[in-house]
Amino acid sequence: MNSDTKNYEFAYLLTPSISEEEVSAVVAKLATIIQEQNGVIRRQEEARKRQLAYPIRKERLAYFGWITFSMTPELVTELKKKLAVETQILRHLLVEEDMTQFNLPPRRMYTPRPMVSAVKSPETPAEESPEEKLDLEALDKKLEEILGK
Repeated sequence: MNSDTKNYEFAYLLTPSISEEEVSAVVAKLATIIQEQNGVIRRQEEARKRQLAYPIRKERLAYFGWITFSMTPELVTELKKKLAVETQILRHLLVEEDMTQFNLPPRRMYTPRPMVSAVKSPETPAEESPEEKLDLEALDKKLEEILGK
């Protein structure tokens, strides 16, 4: 991957008139179009049928999926032209992934922490100072006076 490549995300809605078997073929065709433009696919999700919040071209259902890939910015305009001609796509969105705008540190893999027992180990009692002993003895005497023993 060249240093001048950028990361992009391509989200799409496919028409519900295509069959379940044809969906994977259309998704493969979209991935091929990206790869023909020297794009390197990083991740992709198989399209799943979803109900839309509002109708798009009079359709209430659509197959939603996305592909993330890396590509040089010069080739993105040509890719947009090729994707715009696809008749099975109801709507699509192609955006550059720019994580620097969020000022977030780079992601780290999750590493589980070791389990900590809920039962604490018995601690060795610290030696009491003589002042504390006197205070406790004085407190005991005061309690005996109050309780009348």
